[in-house]
Amino acid sequence: MRNHLVPVWSNSVSVIVLGISALILVGCGGPKAESQVDTSAHAALLNGEDQPLRDDFNRDEGFVRLLLVVDPRCPECLRGLADTGDDVLAILPKGARIKVYVVHEPVIGGTDRDIPAAAELLRTTLARHYWNPTGDFGRQMSRVLGLLHGSRPVYAWDIYMIYPPNAVWSGPDPPQPAYLMHQLSGLDNQKFPPWDGKVFAMKVNETLAASHE
Repeated sequence: MRNHLVPVWSNSVSVIVLGISALILVGCGGPKAESQVDTSAHAALLNGEDQPLRDDFNRDEGFVRLLLVVDPRCPECLRGLADTGDDVLAILPKGARIKVYVVHEPVIGGTDRDIPAAAELLRTTLARHYWNPTGDFGRQMSRVLGLLHGSRPVYAWDIYMIYPPNAVWSGPDPPQPAYLMHQLSGLDNQKFPPWDGKVFAMKVNETLAASHE
């Protein structure tokens, strides 16, 4: 049987056991912001080889790419999506070369039925959504990114990543992002900055500007 992880909500200091062994995660606050986008977002099923996300990522080489990993029911994740919509995507310059991928995972009970409402918070049609019902993508990204609390792996969710236009997914694992923010507990906040929508927007705009140089 696969090991799952234990999310820890920083606001309530409560622990949810998802499987057999425990890892530490952060939890959730409150949703924010209304959207003006159609709520009929379709989520592609993410398979064990990260398809179709991997093909989509490589097909979009030449664009700045944002990869967000969330539970579509987690209020703090919803706040992160709303901040991304309000602070980044809603005010992009016309013609900005940017793509957005959102991987949804069932960390605290989110389902694919929750995805359309979560997608609405991004206020954009730029995003592609993926559903990973096994949660394997979060374990993979935890390893790829080196998310640790001491020596214990921290499951990857409620994370927000920026990739430059020249990033290529050439191996079995996603490439390292140029920048990452998170809403997790137990991480080194010097190495992994905690979420701030305004700072994330600034980093996105810097990456877009650098791509034109």
